[in-house]
Amino acid sequence: MSKVCVTGAAGYIASWLVKKLLERGCTVHGTLRNLGDEKKAGLLRGLPGAAERLVLFEADIYDAASFEPAIQGCEFVFLVATPLQHNSGSSKDYLSSKCIAEKELVKYNERPSESRAFDVVVLLLGLVGGDTLLPYINESQHFMLSPFTGIEPYHNALRYTQALLGAVPVVHVDDVCEAHVFCMERQGDVAAGRYLCATAHPNMQDLVEHYASKHPELKLARKEVVGEGVRVQANTNKLVELGFKFKYRAEEVLDGSVDCGKKLGVLPVADQGS
Repeated sequence: MSKVCVTGAAGYIASWLVKKLLERGCTVHGTLRNLGDEKKAGLLRGLPGAAERLVLFEADIYDAASFEPAIQGCEFVFLVATPLQHNSGSSKDYLSSKCIAEKELVKYNERPSESRAFDVVVLLLGLVGGDTLLPYINESQHFMLSPFTGIEPYHNALRYTQALLGAVPVVHVDDVCEAHVFCMERQGDVAAGRYLCATAHPNMQDLVEHYASKHPELKLARKEVVGEGVRVQANTNKLVELGFKFKYRAEEVLDGSVDCGKKLGVLPVADQGS
C-alpha cells in the first residue's frame, strides 16, 4: 500500500484523514508542531493500525525544511495544515491565508510537465461538519452552530460566508476525507488543479429554519439572517463527474454537528417550559 504524509495530523480534518488512510492499509507519516504534546500525539497513536503503520514527525509550517524527513519516501502528501499568521478568530483572515496558500501551490502546475516532480490537486471545501475525533468543536462547526451558541465572532463569520458566497456550502468531514483518498487512488483520472468539494449550498435562512424545526429542544440564541431568499448554487460537477459520490446530505452535516455540540457540552438546552 501507499506511503503518505499528512501535515497538521492532529487537526480536525487531518486526524479523520489519518484514520481513513490507516484503515486502507497505508503507512502514514503525520506531522505535529510539538511531538511532546501528548494529547495530540496520543489521539493519533490510539487510532486502529497506528502502532504498525503511523510514524509521527515534528515539523514547523514556517520552516519548509523541517518537513523533509516526513515527506521522504512518500508517494502522496496531504497538505492539511495552513499558515496561521493572523487573528485566529477572524474568518476573513483565515480565508485570505487559505486562498493565498492554495494559489501559490497551484502555480506549481504551470511548470512544464517534464520539470514537475509532482502534481498539485486542491480541494476547495465548504464548511466542514458532522462528526469529530477531537475532544472539542472545530472552527467550521462553531460557525454552523452559532445560531444556537450566539457567539458573536462565529455568528459574524456565518453572516460573512453568506454575504460573500450567496450561500453556506457545507460538507461532512467523512466526505471530505473520502474525496482526498479518491483523488489519491484515482490519480490518473484526477487532473492537477482545483475542485469544489461541498455536498450542498443551503443559505443562512435554511440553516436557521432547519435547526428550529429539527431541534426544538435547543434554544436559538440568534435567529436573524442575512441573504434571505438568496441561494447561489456553485458547480461541484467537476469532482462528481470523475466518479466521486457524496454520502451525506446537508441535513446530516448539520445534525451531526449538533450531536457533537451536545456531546461536548457547547449547546444550551432550552427550558422545558419555554
